[in-house]
Amino acid sequence: MGRFALLTVAATALVFAFGIAEAVADGVYTPPSDGLATAPNRVEYVSSLEKICRPGSDETVKAMGKARKDLKDGRIAVAAHKFERASKIYRRTLKSMSAVPRPTADTQRLKAWFGYLNRQQDFLSEIIDNLQAGRTIKAQHLIADFIHTGNLANNEVLAFGFNYCSFKPTRYGF
Repeated sequence: MGRFALLTVAATALVFAFGIAEAVADGVYTPPSDGLATAPNRVEYVSSLEKICRPGSDETVKAMGKARKDLKDGRIAVAAHKFERASKIYRRTLKSMSAVPRPTADTQRLKAWFGYLNRQQDFLSEIIDNLQAGRTIKAQHLIADFIHTGNLANNEVLAFGFNYCSFKPTRYGF
């Protein structure tokens, strides 16, 4: 797989991964205010997170639009800006997801999952830094790491049956 093809795959993965954030910005999820809420079961938890993840998908698609073409055509600064916008969406979404009470029985599994998601955020920041510095080869390696970490995150919560909250680099046709 060529350098720009790999960057394209990573850009596509980001489109999905960052879709989560728009739900947070739109206020789809609001934590309980009475402080007496009990931990949800797995089905309720998945439902809550899916409501957060789904709306952000469209925003991420818009943010990452034609990033592959930008990279292929050498417009690295433009692509870096698109990654920055997508990273902000991802960060907001991850923050909202973290606020949702977790099922007690799945605490350890979800802790590991959020660890992978946080690592993906770190990779995004590193990708942006390297693109801005013109280090496209290093960015390519980081994109591969980003995708690999997303797959590890999916494996951690496979039994949950997430759709919009799962990492799918091919969701948008890249």
